[in-house]
Amino acid sequence: MMWGIQGNENGFSGQSVVKELTGAVLLLVVAAGYAALAGGINPSALDDGVGAAGIPFIYAALVGALGLALAARAAAARWFGRAAPRLAGVESRRLLGAAGMLGIGVAYVAVVPFVGYPLALAGVLAGAALYQGERPGRRLVGVALGGGAAFWLFFEGFLRLDMPSGFWPALWGG
Repeated sequence: MMWGIQGNENGFSGQSVVKELTGAVLLLVVAAGYAALAGGINPSALDDGVGAAGIPFIYAALVGALGLALAARAAAARWFGRAAPRLAGVESRRLLGAAGMLGIGVAYVAVVPFVGYPLALAGVLAGAALYQGERPGRRLVGVALGGGAAFWLFFEGFLRLDMPSGFWPALWGG
């Protein structure tokens, strides 16, 4: 018996509560980190009422809300001795797929200041394609690098937005 909860006829146990609380804490840590990184986004000449950091902050708030919901679910199980009803039709595989894509996005936010926008975006494109089942190869590398370069040219050249450059200017003496 863990946390005073015994398994019930549905097989729910204190171990499930610990797993859900662990997941909740991890989601809250990711949300806090994402919000902190979003706070470092510079204002843009194209800013509107939301601003350049608006969507990342909304993303962080949604991830945080999911963490709080998971914690509430675990607390309800702890206090009432049973699990909250699960959503019908939600498959673990789909949730894991979403978590993997979230991981790719979090990795992008973490590395973009260091490696720069074009290379980080190429990593996202390649990572997402591989995660979705694309086979590795020259074509994938070419598409990822070309996509990173194309978006960088669009944002830097056409829209005149300063995208993160990473360590590259230091290599070129800039």
